[in-house]
Amino acid sequence: MEPYRPRLHFSPLHGWMNDPNGLIKVDGAYHLFFQHDPDSITHGPMHWGHARSTDLVSWEELPVALYPTELGTCFSGSAVETADGELKLIYTAHRRIDDEDYQVQCLVHANRSLSTYRHDEKNPVLDNPGLPCFRDPKVIWHAPSQRWIMVVTHGQSIGFYSSPDLSEWTHESDFGVGHGRHSDGPWECPDLFPMTGPDGAEHWILLVGVGSGGFAAGSGTQYFVGQFNGRAFINGNRPGTTLWLDYGRDFYAAQTFFDREGADPIVLGWASNWQYARSTPTEAFRGVMSLPRTLSLVEARQGLRLTQSLPAAVSAALNASTEPGVYRRKMELPLAIGQSMDIALFAEHEPQFRITRTATDEATILVIRSQTPAMPAFGHNYGVPASFPKAGPLLLDIHVDRGVVELATGDGLIWITQLFYPHRPESVT
Repeated sequence: MEPYRPRLHFSPLHGWMNDPNGLIKVDGAYHLFFQHDPDSITHGPMHWGHARSTDLVSWEELPVALYPTELGTCFSGSAVETADGELKLIYTAHRRIDDEDYQVQCLVHANRSLSTYRHDEKNPVLDNPGLPCFRDPKVIWHAPSQRWIMVVTHGQSIGFYSSPDLSEWTHESDFGVGHGRHSDGPWECPDLFPMTGPDGAEHWILLVGVGSGGFAAGSGTQYFVGQFNGRAFINGNRPGTTLWLDYGRDFYAAQTFFDREGADPIVLGWASNWQYARSTPTEAFRGVMSLPRTLSLVEARQGLRLTQSLPAAVSAALNASTEPGVYRRKMELPLAIGQSMDIALFAEHEPQFRITRTATDEATILVIRSQTPAMPAFGHNYGVPASFPKAGPLLLDIHVDRGVVELATGDGLIWITQLFYPHRPESVT
């Protein structure tokens, strides 16, 4: 009954939620684990919440999967399926020792339905090498080397580890110093996966969350395109190149689903920002996920880049929605160079976006959000440069879900995810 409860973006029934964890597809079902405090909406001791869907549209929330242990609370991690069909969860156990963070990596064995969990007797399977920030393990199977690979944050870099059995881990390399965006906030929630480029060659994508210093104010998600040889990641762009998976304020800790069938990667992010996540105006719950998005690798003007599109079932649900405040708008803006158009949602007079054509194939999207006393860092007014494949009308695809807005343009090269808390989130405009 809460006015800002989305219908197609997953939110927990009650309690706090942030990072998506352990995304995995098993026997036709998508499983979403997530950072969760079931007892408050203010980010208390972390558990792993759990939800399941067969279509990425309708989610069934299941009992809490992981609880804190003597090793600490349950920070972010991942899930894998072995060649013989066993399911494993890998997560960071976090506790405070002498008033300092201490983080280690732990292994959990699950049954096929992901309803029972057994912690490995060797935990932690990867102890802390002396780092204050050592968390968020994403584990993948690297077929060429026939080993498991773990990527884990080292603070301002990403560490790469290998294992033959998910139990014994060897440090291989680090990546990040001098590459991409750095700030006072740590690099977090890495992900690593291969994709086939338009030339038919294999390329590797490394996703990295930036705790602060994103494209807009606060947290954000960058990515790198390069090569991975089983030991080290090699950036395919100049070190100073920064690529953003989303240009909005509210897309963080993005992860892809582990899928042994090898389908195109589907990514999911936490739709919030650490600058104000603890003060958003909801009551029973706090935190929502983005819409799932299918990733593709294309040759753009400046090189290989990721594009995003909605999975078929999610797109169909938006198109067919009759829920108040849940809809999709595809727009063609026939702007001449120098002309602008405002887009106002929720029956409001002030716009949320202003589109200005700056060249035949370029535009600037001004992203506007009013300030509110309850969330001092919430308001903003910043521009996103957008390139278009060709001259002609500027095409926008806007997805609205009771205050959660995702704007896509440039054939999926540009996504902007924004939270709004309007007086009338049910309004359709």
